[in-house]
Amino acid sequence: SATGCPITTPAYNVTINPNPTPVISGSNTACSNQNGVTYSTPAAGGRTYNWTVTGGTIAAGAGTASIQVNWGAAGAGLVQLTEIINATGCSTAATNFNVTINAAPTPVVSGLSTVCANQSGVAYSSPNVIGNDYIWSLVGGSIPSGEGTNSITVNWASAGAGTVTLSEFAP
Repeated sequence: SATGCPITTPAYNVTINPNPTPVISGSNTACSNQNGVTYSTPAAGGRTYNWTVTGGTIAAGAGTASIQVNWGAAGAGLVQLTEIINATGCSTAATNFNVTINAAPTPVVSGLSTVCANQSGVAYSSPNVIGNDYIWSLVGGSIPSGEGTNSITVNWASAGAGTVTLSEFAP
């Protein structure tokens, strides 16, 4: 500026590479201690996928576009992903993916453990949790009433071994 002679450099070309656009998909709810829950992002060649999980552990797929998570205790869970384009080093973190880890139901069957052959109307139950679904399985008899609820009656058949099994599902 002291001489008043201006000079302009030639244009310096800069390549502006695109950033990846990771989007996490998967279930935003899980049961406590549930294993093998899948989370993924669309796969693309030449990419590195860095996953982080809070409230559980990555059981399979670390470094790939799809992981399997084993969730822990009930509470809040979080899945995070940073996708990197290997050739350019450009990276983007996906929006945090919050997961609610629900307490697993704890069904307990109560009722008679000894019955007579062909005895009818024997009651079996589990504590009722409003909103939960109940599926009873039976060997050695039939369920005339209560299927789908927390309490059933059983008509036992001929002498031998019988079993009552209950699966309880929280919504």
